[in-house]
Amino acid sequence: MSKLSELKAQINQIATNIGQTAVSMNAFSQNLQQQIGAVNNAIGGTSSNEDQQMIQALQLAQKSVQDAAIQLQTASTKAKAWADKA
Repeated sequence: MSKLSELKAQINQIATNIGQTAVSMNAFSQNLQQQIGAVNNAIGGTSSNEDQQMIQALQLAQKSVQDAAIQLQTASTKAKAWADKA
């Protein structure tokens, strides 16, 4: 197997792994979003500022996971495209 073929195979494997991770992270993000909504509904009427700060922190974390999943999917797509052209 040539060096280029080995590299392409390695890049394809990385792209596959990254894509699988993106799918898992996206599912986690969606689940987390639902859980945050349930928590917010349960405590949403309280007067504590700490409650809102906690919800905001959870929402920020969920958004970060979602953004990371998008970036991973983009990286996977670009890596596969590179390997296909090489």
